[in-house]
Amino acid sequence: MTEADAAAVQATELGSATKDLYESIERGDFPEWELLVQIMSDDDHPELNWDPLDDTKVWPENDFPPKLVGRMVLNRNVDNFFNDNEQIALGTGVLVDGLEFSDDKVLVGRTFSYSDTQRYRVGPNYPQLPVTQPKNAKVSTNQQGGPCSTESTTSAPM
Repeated sequence: MTEADAAAVQATELGSATKDLYESIERGDFPEWELLVQIMSDDDHPELNWDPLDDTKVWPENDFPPKLVGRMVLNRNVDNFFNDNEQIALGTGVLVDGLEFSDDKVLVGRTFSYSDTQRYRVGPNYPQLPVTQPKNAKVSTNQQGGPCSTESTTSAPM
């Protein structure tokens, strides 16, 4: 699409890219991407004359070749937009066992702010929401009841 074509479409149809994505998935033309990462060992790199954690820098691919992690495929549209999309509440402060926090100062800042944002937006029990919670692990928020609590608490009759 040229810039003029895009301007003409946007002038008559707001959200055309979203509509195109939705319709592509409905007809079985699933968009997909390869997920690649660049990895660097966690020690000093005196050979670099720049800070590898500087968000304005791009790591050279010949020195740090991208490694294929997997493939992402959008293979279905959500059934309930609110439950399956609007409630998603993820934060970089929720780590998988075995991972540690990065030395990246921007990511460290986001680690605090993202979780705070989700607690404010959705509630303290946001990790319990079905769309957010892990598939094969119990959610432990150290919260009892409160907004968005999905864990049932039953007590024995007295």
